[in-house]
Amino acid sequence: MKTKKNLKFLLLPVTLLLLILIMHNIGFSNLYSAIVRANLSYLILAVALQASSILVRNVKWQIFVNGIKKAPFFSLLAMLLAGSFMDTATPGPQVGGGPLKAYFLSKKIKVDKTTCLSTVLVERITGVGALCFLGICSTFFVLIFIQNVSLIVKLLLEFVLVLIIGVPIMGYILKEKYEGKSFKGKAIISKIYYFGPFSFLRKKFKTLQAFDDYVRQKLREFAKTFSKLSRDKKKVSVNVILAFVCWILTFANTYVLFLALGHHVSFFAIVIVISLSIFLSYFLFMPGGAGVTELLMISLYVSFGISSTIAASVALLDRFIFYIFSLGFGYVSLIYLNFRYGKY
Repeated sequence: MKTKKNLKFLLLPVTLLLLILIMHNIGFSNLYSAIVRANLSYLILAVALQASSILVRNVKWQIFVNGIKKAPFFSLLAMLLAGSFMDTATPGPQVGGGPLKAYFLSKKIKVDKTTCLSTVLVERITGVGALCFLGICSTFFVLIFIQNVSLIVKLLLEFVLVLIIGVPIMGYILKEKYEGKSFKGKAIISKIYYFGPFSFLRKKFKTLQAFDDYVRQKLREFAKTFSKLSRDKKKVSVNVILAFVCWILTFANTYVLFLALGHHVSFFAIVIVISLSIFLSYFLFMPGGAGVTELLMISLYVSFGISSTIAASVALLDRFIFYIFSLGFGYVSLIYLNFRYGKY
């Protein structure tokens, strides 16, 4: 178990080292020259497009929040940016920011955190659903039509493809095996309650039954709110449309970066590369996809016949703009929210 944990922590520095080696092979001076010659007007437009995608996502979330209780747009925006900071700073498919957003939203609109978390999750599902659709389509396209993709990327694509096909099949098998059998929720709750490091639970809840009642009540509240929001066809439909609008703005941002470097590229190629890079990085449990996303972008751009210098320059600029918002503005938003509502 310890070895597995150590390998997980080694993955980030190894990936970043590989990225540095690739950049060294291209030539740092070549990258620097390409970036400093970039058209400033296009760079400003790229930043504006990235900001626009964040604003659209905030509208997506506000639609579901207003289904519970009205909340100001810019208050939600600060929470969204703080959540993005946490998503980027934690490994995995961007789940760290959800509880944080729910916490501050609960403080703002005076609604319990469980209900607030349901608004976060139902909004996230529409966004991830759009990404999964684009990612799966891109996976099949690259495996079928792109011949000169690197071996590592090809193996990763095939691994993800096995997961995409295998998980539903495994889910069906388990459903058939355990259908009709009772779920031992009480036993799981008991193990959590009596787990050594969770002594704070035993201080807060004097008996197992009190803890069990609390958990079940919160689960019922969450399920009720989640069901109410997810069954609102109008809200869900608008959210799905806005999710694709967010991705179109993201693709446009990258397209403009190519123009900033004086290079014209197919918009379709950008759709494939961006959606696939972000989609695959979700499976590697790296904080914000650091290193991995950039490597995938560069490798895939080169597979589409784009020079390595332009590919690396665009990938680095693209991620730099992303980190400005997620880490820069996100951290400032987190400080502001901690000051206003109390430390998370």
